[in-house]
Amino acid sequence: MISPEAVQQLAASPERRCLTLYFDTGPNQPRSAFKARFHNLLKGLNSTVPPADRPALEKSVARIAGHLDSLRSTNRSVLLFATEKNLQEFTSRVPVRDEIWWGAPGVSQLLWLLDEYRPYGVLIPDQQKVRFLAVRLNEFEEYKEFDTDIDTSEWRKRQVGTSGPGSPSNMQRGGHDVDKFSNHLMEKVRAFWTGLHKPIGELIDRYHIRRIVVAGNRSLVPEFVKSLPSRIRDCIIVQTSIETVTSPGEAVKRIFPEIEAWERKRESTLVAELLDAAGVSLKASVGVESVLKYVQAGRAARLVVARNFDRDVSRCAKCSAVSANHVSTCSQCGAGEIEKSRLAHNLPRLVAQQRVPVEVVKGPAAEELTRNGGIGVYLRF
Repeated sequence: MISPEAVQQLAASPERRCLTLYFDTGPNQPRSAFKARFHNLLKGLNSTVPPADRPALEKSVARIAGHLDSLRSTNRSVLLFATEKNLQEFTSRVPVRDEIWWGAPGVSQLLWLLDEYRPYGVLIPDQQKVRFLAVRLNEFEEYKEFDTDIDTSEWRKRQVGTSGPGSPSNMQRGGHDVDKFSNHLMEKVRAFWTGLHKPIGELIDRYHIRRIVVAGNRSLVPEFVKSLPSRIRDCIIVQTSIETVTSPGEAVKRIFPEIEAWERKRESTLVAELLDAAGVSLKASVGVESVLKYVQAGRAARLVVARNFDRDVSRCAKCSAVSANHVSTCSQCGAGEIEKSRLAHNLPRLVAQQRVPVEVVKGPAAEELTRNGGIGVYLRF
């Protein structure tokens, strides 16, 4: 599992002799070909490694080769960061593009994967229980049931029995007692829901959930939502009807398309608002050159980037300043040691240093943003 904290630590690492490998291990990739694929990637890397780094590179290569030989991963991909002394591994349930990198830890694709790993909470209430699911990538990683344990047997005897001493049998008294029974039951159910505020809140915090779906009986869902405290209710993005749930996996399969639809709509709105703000005010800007300028100046409040967007940039080998254009001297420190680099290799480090929130958009929103520079930023001042 990949966490934002792990990405930040890797991006801020002072290590400059690290071998990074992004490797697709999905079912269409035979294990027998792992070693050959790895060595093919190394062929393209060797010419870029300075001679002084080769002993360290050889040790890192040996670490990764040994790890791939023993790999028993059932995930779609593996991410490895190897130095002379350590090997750090992350797994992903989404495929990655095979990539190898020498130098500072390469966290480019992690920026995109973090968006795929955004957690969602699913609450499924009914009168007998409330189910909680923590969902990532169309799969659940936590499932918990809370049972009401409400005993209604004594209510039935009192409310659907005789009307009193000496009275004839009154088993057909009708709607009045049925309504009374239902109201009494709902009072108990609402009290049960209220008692779940703390445990549900703890689960939401544990899994860093900020977006929640509530699914269940069409008439019961609004009642349940109304019973929630504002801090949970404000996270709800979708309310949907599911009358029966046979398993957590089935619930996620039915709910996830609605999450995706909500995300695509949100992303399209986000990009439209960004482009509008960049066009009519000084509150936002789009394009690689202006984004790099504002991020490095500490003026970026929020970054929006199209998934997999990348391009060539220039990087100062002395102070690590990044420029969108080819330059001979660094505008920050005046050094003449300028390296050709890629935006995707530098962007995670820059946003980690400045603690800038990042939104990665996909689909139509990504296409629209790419037509307008591929990347944009909201400004602090």
